Amino acid sequence: MNTQRSEKKAAEYLKTGNRMKRKIQVCTQKFNSPREKVFHQLCPTRELDWINGWECDLVYTTTGYVEPDCIFRTSPENSVGEGLWIFTNYVLNEKVEIVRIIGNCLVMHMRITLADDGDGTSTGTWHMTLTALNEEGNAIIEAMPEENAEIQKVIQGLEHFLNTGDLVIH
Repeated sequence: MNTQRSEKKAAEYLKTGNRMKRKIQVCTQKFNSPREKVFHQLCPTRELDWINGWECDLVYTTTGYVEPDCIFRTSPENSVGEGLWIFTNYVLNEKVEIVRIIGNCLVMHMRITLADDGDGTSTGTWHMTLTALNEEGNAIIEAMPEENAEIQKVIQGLEHFLNTGDLVIH
């Protein structure tokens, strides 16, 4: 088996190093709700109920709600910014994984996992890996803080909604 072409490509890449920057951000939230109730809200349509400034355009869903391979868009005016969002993994009440393409400069892989704490509460973890696609993306990643205050605010809004049924107005 001749693997010279692939070996050459890999060696060239490793020789030049990773030119594109990457940042990993993790947020954790304890919820006073069972994970099934939290999971139910991890949906682009349902997020209209609990994320202030949220708007989305559904591209593909057979139900109007989140499901495996659901695709939607957000505009630059959206509270979390623009993006093309693709659900790549969906395990009911446990986990969703989403790839978000932001402009032509960033890709974000978001993994949200929910743990049952065994007492009617749950813990959610948002693990986000952002990777630059070009120098513009490198500059954006370079300017990002280590902790993502915006996503933390959104997650706290989810906790507020689960506890009160109301949207947090900022």
